[in-house]
Amino acid sequence: MDTENNLQQQAGEVSLTSDKMRNKSITRLLMEMSLPAIFSMLVQSLYNIVDSLFLTNISYVEAGYQGLNVGKDSFNAVSIVMPMTMFVTAVAIGIGVGANAYIARKLGEGNVESANKGAKTAIVMALFAWAVMAVLAFTVSRPFVAAFVNETNATDVDFVVEKGTLYLTIYMAASGGIMLDIVSARILQATGNMKVPMISQLIGALTNIALDALFIIPFKWGVLGAILATSIGQWFAAAFDLYFFIFKKQDVSISLRGFRFDGHYFARIAKIGMPALVMNAMGSVVTIILNVMLRSYTNGITVLSAYFKVQSFIFMPVFGLMQGTMPILSYNYGANLKQRFNKTFKLSLAIAVGVMVVGTLLFQLCPELLMSIFKSQTVSEGQTWEQLEQENRILVTEGAYAFRCISISFVPAAFSILIINMLQSINCPISSLLMSLSRQLLFLIPSAILFNMWWGQSGIWFCYPFAEILSILVYLAFALRDYKRQFVRKQMQYETHSLGA
Repeated sequence: MDTENNLQQQAGEVSLTSDKMRNKSITRLLMEMSLPAIFSMLVQSLYNIVDSLFLTNISYVEAGYQGLNVGKDSFNAVSIVMPMTMFVTAVAIGIGVGANAYIARKLGEGNVESANKGAKTAIVMALFAWAVMAVLAFTVSRPFVAAFVNETNATDVDFVVEKGTLYLTIYMAASGGIMLDIVSARILQATGNMKVPMISQLIGALTNIALDALFIIPFKWGVLGAILATSIGQWFAAAFDLYFFIFKKQDVSISLRGFRFDGHYFARIAKIGMPALVMNAMGSVVTIILNVMLRSYTNGITVLSAYFKVQSFIFMPVFGLMQGTMPILSYNYGANLKQRFNKTFKLSLAIAVGVMVVGTLLFQLCPELLMSIFKSQTVSEGQTWEQLEQENRILVTEGAYAFRCISISFVPAAFSILIINMLQSINCPISSLLMSLSRQLLFLIPSAILFNMWWGQSGIWFCYPFAEILSILVYLAFALRDYKRQFVRKQMQYETHSLGA
């Protein structure tokens, strides 16, 4: 029996669903773990676009509206609050990724008790995060929205402020749905259960789309209808995930009966999940800073928001792939199965790069078609069809240019995302955090400021490829060093029977 099999037996024999991450073919396992997540992420991207289509094409004018294009102003109201909704999601993802990696690693070591305690702690963290977001909902929403609205990017400033504030307040106050959905789904994924999270995402997305059609068109609730549809969809998805924990036996339990908070598990989950939280939260911070620069341009914020919605069809499959890859890497690191770890990493990288190559070609060859999704099709009182057509032409031209510039970063981003994912799986949160900070903030924002000073709005978009390429050049050697050190350390833990240390 080879060394790896001996080490497996030292970890203790368990009979769990998650054991497939030790035994099944890597190619089949990665497909089984990733395809449901990829599908659910694509569905999520779809309903983000559907929201935009419904809002952009509103044909009725709400009472008191004084602008020229109610559809465009409604879309702008939701676009402006996007960084804060990204922040809420980032917190949920941080907790979920931390729990996912910790639970999968403990299951790989055969330590089911610690995996259980980690799962319960993650649910408590999600509930606490929801409470914090609910407080922020009623204190920061209006000042945040008002800071980005002016006569340049809105035809009715008061309308955009009111609708943006309404959307953000409800989103954050009801954020328990997305918190519990993401965290419980990541816990299930840590055990190898990818089907339930996929179905929950599908339920949430279809609910959102159906309610969008109902609330925005016949009910004529506009922005209010969009946020109600989103929040209800998120809670439906969370309820489905939680149902399987409550009524179906899983490898780990999230029952809080008799639960006693232990700072050890909180610290472990927070430490592992912090890079993921920062990576996603930095997207929010970066978007806020870019919006500050772009608010002086007529279509700047609209183009950036449109880009994020369309590029999600490229990035979401990669993030779905990472959801499948993370528990496999973490489990096999915990079990000290280095060959399986390496094969998983290489296969994931090849798939991620392939997806990004396709995305780059799409954004380079037909960006006008992608941007035309966000053209307004309706006019309000005081605006002519000729004026609307001229505005749409300018919007599509500016958006197509931005899409071509930013898409240069897609392939380097695949390397960055997978390296960060790998560092999290081997318990190197500091290195992962530094790389996340650099590609999302330290390299990106200074370059955006300089490029804006030199070339205006046309230059801002080049900050994305600049930051991605530079982060790879700087951090690749450090990532290889951490990988080698951590597997040496894991080998020593098995040899000295000190896995709990």
